[in-house]
Amino acid sequence: MSKAPTHTQPPDVGQAAQQFFVIQELLQTPELAQLYTDLLINSPTTITAVRDRQELSKSTAYKYGNTLAELGVATELDTYEDGSTLWQADAISGNWTDQTTIELGPVIIAVYGATSVDDDLNLFVDRHGKAALAPAVMATISYLNGETTRRGVGETLDIPSVEAIAVTQAIERIIAVVKPYDPTLEGNTFEVTVHDRAVDKGPYQRADE
Repeated sequence: MSKAPTHTQPPDVGQAAQQFFVIQELLQTPELAQLYTDLLINSPTTITAVRDRQELSKSTAYKYGNTLAELGVATELDTYEDGSTLWQADAISGNWTDQTTIELGPVIIAVYGATSVDDDLNLFVDRHGKAALAPAVMATISYLNGETTRRGVGETLDIPSVEAIAVTQAIERIIAVVKPYDPTLEGNTFEVTVHDRAVDKGPYQRADE
């Protein structure tokens, strides 16, 4: 009697699927991505501190903190600061491959999260849709690498130069803060400097700087 063939999966399939669903969840909910990003770049920190920095309501902040814990990308620690529990967030990244491969990591998550608070990013999404943000992030990275100009980004994205300038400035302020926490940009040394004054206008700040 013949036996049916046994199909085995590579050991990392489950982890890859989990990463995919977590990233998908973060990209679908800007305020969740916003809280995750602030928590990531300031870990360990308290939900109260994140709430104050991002101007989120108490109920929203704790709801999304618990959501991040359920997704496995944040942990409530057994230590306290000013009477509040400290939280730690972990970087998450992965590749999405179809006709091309997109590397998804904390920077893209942070940019999607900022659409709820950054007027230039919000306007860009209104005009071109959320899916256009990922190519805009990639084009901004190319600009920071010295591979193109802001006007060149406009040609790549097929948008007016003035719009390309606005969206790259908005995105580079986020990249400058989140890059050290993004595994997909590890070892990437930018040729274009993002000035501190520009970073100060961005939606994410390191609390100790």
